[in-house]
Amino acid sequence: MLKLNIVGRRRPGTTLAEHRRHIRDVHGELVLRFIRTDATNAPQRYVQNPVYDGAYRVSAPDRDPLALGCDFVTQIWVADFNALERSRKTDFYLTHLQSDEDRFVDQSTVIFLPSHEREIASSGPIATGAWKLFVLFQRAPGVEPAAFSSAWAQAAQAASPVALRHVQNDVLGRPGAVLPVDAIDEFWFDEEAAAHAHLSTWQAVLHTSLIQSGLALAGSIAAVIAREDVIHSGAV
Repeated sequence: MLKLNIVGRRRPGTTLAEHRRHIRDVHGELVLRFIRTDATNAPQRYVQNPVYDGAYRVSAPDRDPLALGCDFVTQIWVADFNALERSRKTDFYLTHLQSDEDRFVDQSTVIFLPSHEREIASSGPIATGAWKLFVLFQRAPGVEPAAFSSAWAQAAQAASPVALRHVQNDVLGRPGAVLPVDAIDEFWFDEEAAAHAHLSTWQAVLHTSLIQSGLALAGSIAAVIAREDVIHSGAV
């Protein structure tokens, strides 16, 4: 199963309230219509995560889309890359969804992060509207992806679980694509304060386990605190 994480900022000239209303009440409903009318090609699962806070990279905004922060993290699940391409070539997507994106998104800031997720810990069902912490960072140059993923998973398994759920997302590079993120930790919490508190804890874990050992790139960590809105749960 392929999980696509879409991170970006709202369209210039719109307020955060306008953006959130459009992405949920207009675009979200269009995606649900797509799912109802073409379940074969539509996303199998669809989640929006409106962003409330974050800690972003100290880098040049014209070269790094994560330097200015973001307003949304949208997640869709499809079978594989081929299914994703088919979905984006359907008449419904081209007619209804693609044209709507420019009404609420600054396309110049959007990054597409396809991934495979790996569950580290879970304490059971997650309540509606749970708070989430995303921690995004990069692998150090020259480090083999397999060695990086193994050390990253071991660091998580050695840490004391405090989140309701913890998933690691291995970002999948494609030939010719240069992505600003190689890894995404995703945590779920009941309260926003818990997400804030865990950020500094997890940053310390990454620094000790991956950055000091030369596996992760120093200065590459960005964090997002959002609230989960599962629009279509699917059967993933």
